[in-house]
Amino acid sequence: MDTSNGAVPRAASVDNQHIRLACQACQRKKIKCDRVFPCGQCSRSNLRCVPSQRKPRARHAGKHAVDSELKSRIAKLESLVESLSGEVGMPNGSLDGDRAASSPMETTSPAVGKYIGSSFWSSITQEVQGLKDALEDDEDEEELDAYSPETSSNTPQSTASDYDLLLCPPGAVYVMPGALQEPSPQLQSVLYGIFFRNVDPLFRVFHKPSVRAMLEQGALYFGRDASAAPNRLIKAVVWFAAVSTMSEEECMEHCQASKSDIRNQYRRCVDVHLAQADLMLTNDLVVLQAFTLYLLAYRIGDVSRRAWTMTSIVIRIARSIGLHNDAPGKTAYETELRRRLWHQIRFLDVFTALDRGTESIIAYDSYNTPLPKNLNDIDWDENSTSIESVNGGITDMSFAMMGYEATEYTRRLTTADINPHGDTWQQRLEIAKEFGAHVRDKYLKYCNPTIKFHCFIRMVGTSMAASQILRAVRPIVRYISSVPPRIDSPYVLQIAVNSLLESERVHHDPQLAQWRWFFWVHWHAIAVALAGLCSIRDTDLADRAWELVDSAYVRHAKHVADTPNGMLWRPVEKLYRKAAAFRAEGKRAPLSPLNGQKSIPQSAPKIRETVSTPSTMASPNFNTSPVSLYPQTQNLSLADTAMNNGNGTMTIDPSLTSTSTSNDLTAFDFDLMNDPSTLPPLQPGDMSWMDWEHIVNDLSTTNDPINNPLYQSPDFGLNAAPTSAWMSGGPGVW
Repeated sequence: MDTSNGAVPRAASVDNQHIRLACQACQRKKIKCDRVFPCGQCSRSNLRCVPSQRKPRARHAGKHAVDSELKSRIAKLESLVESLSGEVGMPNGSLDGDRAASSPMETTSPAVGKYIGSSFWSSITQEVQGLKDALEDDEDEEELDAYSPETSSNTPQSTASDYDLLLCPPGAVYVMPGALQEPSPQLQSVLYGIFFRNVDPLFRVFHKPSVRAMLEQGALYFGRDASAAPNRLIKAVVWFAAVSTMSEEECMEHCQASKSDIRNQYRRCVDVHLAQADLMLTNDLVVLQAFTLYLLAYRIGDVSRRAWTMTSIVIRIARSIGLHNDAPGKTAYETELRRRLWHQIRFLDVFTALDRGTESIIAYDSYNTPLPKNLNDIDWDENSTSIESVNGGITDMSFAMMGYEATEYTRRLTTADINPHGDTWQQRLEIAKEFGAHVRDKYLKYCNPTIKFHCFIRMVGTSMAASQILRAVRPIVRYISSVPPRIDSPYVLQIAVNSLLESERVHHDPQLAQWRWFFWVHWHAIAVALAGLCSIRDTDLADRAWELVDSAYVRHAKHVADTPNGMLWRPVEKLYRKAAAFRAEGKRAPLSPLNGQKSIPQSAPKIRETVSTPSTMASPNFNTSPVSLYPQTQNLSLADTAMNNGNGTMTIDPSLTSTSTSNDLTAFDFDLMNDPSTLPPLQPGDMSWMDWEHIVNDLSTTNDPINNPLYQSPDFGLNAAPTSAWMSGGPGVW
């Protein structure tokens, strides 16, 4: 064999050298390189293998070298754009001639080579890639080492070409037979079972018996055959949603592939079917059902803003087919499904907004669609003339209904008012407490502790109730009508602990593993807890809070919006450093024999170590009850104020009557301003409320328009002193 070109056969290579980067030929052809010299691809192709060299970093080559390279590449981009100007200004006659020369067959087939073969785009792509390499090489090594192994697959820098089919019109997508890899009939049956166990109890967009008959038996769904385009879309979305809730081990067992690979495979199927269903112009309820479920599942494994952005598309389509109004003339079956879908879209809107610390889209007064009925799916079907709710007890809809009702309370507590006559902070607190009492009386008191899904409902409901109170006393938006007073840190810290506690219990309970995928990042509770821990240490509550915060911090950092490097997590990181430094300072200080404070047994972990090495963290104990802040309410429980149902009897979870339960959060007396005698003295320098203001400031500068005058006040900033109105608890600029 001729080896004069520099390639050496692998068999003849005695001591292949390992290279750090893919060779130039493999990079050019965009194929996997085994990173030995010469590589296997070049050896098999009889090509000369040329190793790639990493560009020198700025601290080695100097800032001038990087600047010179960037200027050179920018100049090349400018020349490429100028070269395109002649094509942009092409006479109309030339274009008309090209159209006339095109055959009818060519106009109906997808025009791919017309664009991909352009030398202009090839050149500009290379230059943009070069710019990207030059900028990325200047990144800090510590940042890359800390995050790239675990977040590279979820970062928003993934190629946009993977998502281009979603917005294509139907005629622009041509799929060759066999190009979409669909699961085998046996695997489809497995995925359907997983979907109805893991997803359907939480996201109720379908009537389970109807859609299950279509999926498993090929029955008609909304009068159409199972092979119709909207029904094929439902199948693909169900596969995708089921895989999204599976663990890596389950994917290997059932699909013989990694979770990311099989998820991307089914996502591609969904995107193609959405394009073929003409998503942007559809008026089909079934297509909207599938698209809503797709985004609910898509949010699970992607931390970019795609699900958040596409939520606006869902809302527009829903309004175009009138879901926001309870339209007359529909059957009871369709009316119920329309109500379920609209309020599931509201749920998606609120919780994708919470993921990013933004406001939701759907306004309270912009719809009049009633809530769906709280009942089991077996109690009604396509032929039902009327549908009635179940009075008391847990049904197929209970979890979803709890979420639907939580969205309205959450929206009211996370929407900034624009006039000085809005709700006072006391009214917002009453709204939050009202939600806790409502959830307790309508759902939680009927939970049976021997049924694991009932335990899941109770934990999530309790966490939701605590989160609502937390939003009232530590709002994530600014209110110009009334701001919360200076509420002492231990009380607010306890609320944050209650919010985190149930979420961590769900994550660590093996019996609830099938619903562990359902969560939202508790960045608000983590931030509030950290703000409290900047002024509280050496107490049982502080130790308990650190256990929960450390566990939640490690877990949520992997799923926070836009990765831990995003703008939402950076203020939390900053607060973590401050709280950890405050705790470390207390450990170094000598203990006073008068206060008897104990030292914390474990030092505060470094931020980067916390995120990158979670295995080194000790597993916290979540089986103990939270510290009681109010001795007079220590024995109160949810059952103490429970209401009887119509026949005078009720089914109450016995654990709710236990004095050690953590579900008594609505029994806390939050009217702190009216009873100052119940407040313990503050530690010197207790400024957790100011630390929270810093968090809100960081979020506001991230999410709000630059030109908003409300956020350009010279009195508001990281170094701003508290105003007298704030210090006194009265209204003022906060």
